[in-house]
Amino acid sequence: MKHESNSVKTRFLAGFTLIELLIVVAIIGILSAVGIPAYNGYISGTKESAAKNEIKAIAIMQADYFSNNNSYCIKDCTSTTKINTNLFDKNTLDPSGDYDYKVVYHDSGFEAVASPKSGTGLTKYCLTQNNDSNSAKNCP
Repeated sequence: MKHESNSVKTRFLAGFTLIELLIVVAIIGILSAVGIPAYNGYISGTKESAAKNEIKAIAIMQADYFSNNNSYCIKDCTSTTKINTNLFDKNTLDPSGDYDYKVVYHDSGFEAVASPKSGTGLTKYCLTQNNDSNSAKNCP
């Protein structure tokens, strides 16, 4: 009997078997395969929500600009940097972010546009002065 208890003790002191380690690695691989795409989806959704909020802020600032100047900021609002300077007076929009922002003038008013930078796989968004959202197909 003592011989059997020594072998059991030795088994527990030896560590994990190769099969046990392979099973743990397989479980971690399955969890990663499920978790990483979901995480990436949350990240891109957050970036797109931020872009929608930014073009809403641009539309609000355009309305304020119009009330002060009786015209929209068009020529001086063609890029993210110019919008920061001429509409917000500070760096509200991140020029190094995943979106480029601009304001496009139409006969009926303006349109704030958030264009994703190349390679990001994000969606383009735009918003008119009437807060009408357009799909990426109809954005300038």
